[in-house]
Amino acid sequence: MRAQNHPPGPHLTVDDTNEAIAFYTGVFDAVAIERECLLDGHVLHAELAVGGHRLTVSEWHEAGAPSAAEDRDDVLTIERTDPEAVLRRAVAAGARVETPADPSRQVTLRDPAGLCWSVVGPPRAA
Repeated sequence: MRAQNHPPGPHLTVDDTNEAIAFYTGVFDAVAIERECLLDGHVLHAELAVGGHRLTVSEWHEAGAPSAAEDRDDVLTIERTDPEAVLRRAVAAGARVETPADPSRQVTLRDPAGLCWSVVGPPRAA
């Protein structure tokens, strides 16, 4: 089943797909869209919906597909009701808080796979 409303997102090459899935579901409430598993249950490839984003995690890298890297510039932004709680869960699960280059910008998280996230609260009523 493919998510129709989630545009394609980053492909993350990770050491352990199960750990990455556990991080994204535990911290960001990600939902698995698709999983490719071995007979023993080991997940080789998974597509996840996280907020308005879709990302692919796997232990292998397809030729021509960008993978996560420590110096990756893109930042995925997700909205959560309690962004401080998400920040605490992320740090407890191995994410690092990144210091912004511009002090007027929001602080971001770099997850264990190397992808940056900005977690924001819901818009305030006018």
